[in-house]
Amino acid sequence: MEKNRLEAFSDGVLAIIITIMVLELKQPAGDKPADLLALMPTLFAYLISFFFIAIYWVNHHHIFQIAEKINVKILWCNIVWLFVMSFIPFATAWVGTYPKSFLPLFVYFSDMFLASVAFHIMYYLILREDNKKFRWTLRGIVSLITYFAAAVLGGFCPIPAFIIVALVSAWWIFPQKKKEKPIKF
Repeated sequence: MEKNRLEAFSDGVLAIIITIMVLELKQPAGDKPADLLALMPTLFAYLISFFFIAIYWVNHHHIFQIAEKINVKILWCNIVWLFVMSFIPFATAWVGTYPKSFLPLFVYFSDMFLASVAFHIMYYLILREDNKKFRWTLRGIVSLITYFAAAVLGGFCPIPAFIIVALVSAWWIFPQKKKEKPIKF
């Protein structure tokens, strides 16, 4: 399969995910500042989710630029990754409505964790298909640990979980450099 078809399909799915997410945003109940302030948890969840998707979109393009061949495993891993990403609008709406409740926070951050796992597996498969070596980096390990910890502990301390997830996600704004030192186990 040509990687251009996979990239185009992924771009379309991610565009739909963002569209669904923005359509879930409701206008304030009134015209007062308090009415807008009441929507801040939802707007904050939307902001984090939008940039989470955007960062993955940029990094998706980055890893497929280095891909020389696409096999069935990569194709299916990409589909699994898109499946996990497709839950972001649901999780965002739920956590935006109940920003301090354990289950919505667990689902929201678990989705981020699963997206990170699927993306790392896809990156591994791309490198393996091209006979290149996969090496863990500090930010790869920190991301997985952070998203997992946020899923487990976010319900107990939601504000720190959101801030830490936002900071770790922002770390990925710039795609991984080739000079980034690998972690040896």
